[in-house]
Amino acid sequence: METNVLSGLLLILLAGSCSGVFSVPFKFNRGWAWENNWFIWSFAALLVMPWLMAWLTVPRLGTLYGADPHSTSLVALFGLTWGVGAILFGKGIDYLGISLSLPIMQGLINSIGTLMPIVLRDPSELATPAGLRILAGVAVILAGIILFALAGSRKEQSEGSRQTGAQSRSRFRKGLVICLLAGIFGPMINFAFVYGAPLQQQAVALGADPVYAGNAVWSVALTAGFLINAAECIRLFRRNRTWKHYASRRVPGVTLAAVAGIVWYLSIMLYGMGGNRMGEAGASVGWAVMQSVAIIAGNAAGICSGEWRATTRHAQWPMAAGLCCLVLGVVILSRGL
Repeated sequence: METNVLSGLLLILLAGSCSGVFSVPFKFNRGWAWENNWFIWSFAALLVMPWLMAWLTVPRLGTLYGADPHSTSLVALFGLTWGVGAILFGKGIDYLGISLSLPIMQGLINSIGTLMPIVLRDPSELATPAGLRILAGVAVILAGIILFALAGSRKEQSEGSRQTGAQSRSRFRKGLVICLLAGIFGPMINFAFVYGAPLQQQAVALGADPVYAGNAVWSVALTAGFLINAAECIRLFRRNRTWKHYASRRVPGVTLAAVAGIVWYLSIMLYGMGGNRMGEAGASVGWAVMQSVAIIAGNAAGICSGEWRATTRHAQWPMAAGLCCLVLGVVILSRGL
């Protein structure tokens, strides 16, 4: 494995870890509604951090975006679409918890975001040995998602004695639909990265380090996503009258939600850095590895926070089997790098 590819893979492993655990601080803001956490998260992750890092690493940003308005607009469009998925992603965590929602959402994001760049570039690549390996890895990962969904269903059933059975089942079904939709919209951020290649090339031409060129894409895509997320949070503030929650736990609450945002942004920035080091494989194999590691890290965080403490072995064994499938899928995808 070449040095650049290996270092890129390590960056993507770190990115996946950050993506998997970013939402843990939300658990400590129990007095806040979902929109309170998500608004601060959005401000830090989608607005402040992307522009700060773009300003620090990419020279002459105004010239860059003005030179290619078509690519800039396309990246923004993908960012807007991804913004819808980000809202659903946050609500999926709220409904089903970290250890169940992340496997479902990021598993779908993984599969779609891995295969679609190849299909759009050249579908015949999937018939090559490398393409068949990618298909095999994605199939194993999807098997892991199914096992996690089974584990989640059994988890809800085992907790039914402490909740109204119909209420628990209804919440699980609603949460599952939200997670599925989040998984469909979520890969749009990877499409922004793929179709933002001209912006990255222009950034390098203007003096940016190729490793950081992805920051020119994230600033546009994530700002577009911020507009969607902020609008939804403001709607919920007005409907639920939850602005007042900021009066309690103001400093620790804002700090925790902002930390969640910073950790999440680090995941997407590190993915961009690692993907650029990996070359053409970064947008497909790199994406799959990152999302799978995020599922593993998120599940570990859910276990450590006690989400599965009261469940039976009947629910725990599919979760363990699903985890093994994810690890195997990452190994299959990484072997050919």
